[in-house]
Order: sequence, then structure tokens, then C-alpha cells
Amino acid sequence: MDREVEIPPKSTEREPESQETEGPGKGGDRIRCPFCGWSPGARDLWMCSCNHMWNTFDTGGVCPKCLVQWLNTQCHRCHQWSPHSVWYPAD
Repeated sequence: MDREVEIPPKSTEREPESQETEGPGKGGDRIRCPFCGWSPGARDLWMCSCNHMWNTFDTGGVCPKCLVQWLNTQCHRCHQWSPHSVWYPAD
């Protein structure tokens, strides 16, 4: 099920910029936005339509409270929506 409720992304704290790497061949093993390359930190949170807040990448896009599977994820930096699966590095 794909339920999208546009709720402003929440973050308790931003990871330091120094942990983000750029350039070809760098940072390829990190979860990142397919549009802008932003990499979420462990403390970045998303909100479900049930109002539960959690890190969507800890559960593969499934809300641990209501078990809704989020097929799309909104980037905290560029605010674009994209399929949750494309945030993960290619094997």
C-alpha cells in the first residue's frame, strides 16, 4: 500500500557535513537521495500518517507503529519524493 501524506520532514539533529562524501567512486556504500545526494543520519526522522516518528531507513520504509509500507520517501534536503528502494546503494 502506498499512502503518501506530505508532512514536513523532521530532524532532531543534522549529521555533520564532513561525513558526506562527493565525487565519483566516493560514498557509494551510503544511503542517499537520488536527486541531490543527501545522506540521512541515524537521528533523521520521518513521520507516518499515524504520527509515529522514526528513521525510515531502519525499517526499509515500514512504520513500526502501524506497519504501513512507504514506497516513496521525501528527502530532507531537496524535498523531492522518490521510490524508497532507489535510496539504497546498488549491489
